[in-house]
Amino acid sequence: MAGKRSATGTRAPEIPKGLTWMNSKPLTMKQLRGKVVLIDFWTYSCVNCIRTLPHLRKWHRLYASKGLVIIGVHAPEFDFEKLTENVELAVHDFEIEYPVVLDNDMQIWNAYANHWWPRKLLVDKTGKIVHDHIGEGDYAETEKAIQKALRGIGAKNLPKVAKEAPGSGAVCYPTTPETYLGFQRGHFSNARIETRHPHVYKRGGKQMDLPTLEGEWVVEGQYIESVDGVLHMPYMAGEVNLVIEGSENVEEKRPKMIVERDGEAISHTEAGDDISFDGNASVVYLDGPRMYRLILSNKHHEGVLKLQVPKGIRLFAFTFGGACD
Repeated sequence: MAGKRSATGTRAPEIPKGLTWMNSKPLTMKQLRGKVVLIDFWTYSCVNCIRTLPHLRKWHRLYASKGLVIIGVHAPEFDFEKLTENVELAVHDFEIEYPVVLDNDMQIWNAYANHWWPRKLLVDKTGKIVHDHIGEGDYAETEKAIQKALRGIGAKNLPKVAKEAPGSGAVCYPTTPETYLGFQRGHFSNARIETRHPHVYKRGGKQMDLPTLEGEWVVEGQYIESVDGVLHMPYMAGEVNLVIEGSENVEEKRPKMIVERDGEAISHTEAGDDISFDGNASVVYLDGPRMYRLILSNKHHEGVLKLQVPKGIRLFAFTFGGACD
């Protein structure tokens, strides 16, 4: 990655005191000296982080008894991810059993000069970082580094590392980049955006490759909140995810967001895990602040999503996954 400076070969900074821990009493790098530590920077609504969790769970299961300690450093991107009860629910739902520390003020993030979710730093028995990986992928390489560090503390009878599936030579299509919806990082095709107070938008004009607001919305720094709003989102991808939160303005006990693509309901074969069907409509029932999976398909599609968003619902960011033939 351009601009990346590897931390390999440097000493792992200490973990500050006074932070909230889950699945463990507070830990320090000093007391873990002599063990192998894998530090994982993550946040629970990050799709790239979510995709890495099965590998972390597997490594915890295989190597905790051999001397590996995984520490999930939960560094929130959005304000709702700072709430302990939200992270507790995510840790439960993702079946995370290794220690997780809440880095709400980014103290650990800054100490390690981190800039990415997810990022994995492997620390050997001497407290030195011996492996640094940003993003998804290269799981076999990371596992081999874990095993090498464990052999350094005398671990034996380690399992054979499974090879990652080689590339198939498939042709992959361009994918819409992550799209933020608050005014701090978001951009819209509307000619003018009013911030921090309700405003009625007309769709009109050229849609371009940007989200378009229609109806009444409040545009805040991190999110847009519907008063009576519709969002149009052009995209190119096989997978579509959206980070959503409710506010104190939600009027329904179980708010329902209607999702259409190119004027039609999402098909059963391409519906993401969070899509339900209400008659002929494809909908999302909103149950808490998290990432919702709208479309999951191995086919590339270029089209426009239309979201009819209930009052009080906040939309933060879209993420997209590619598709190959």
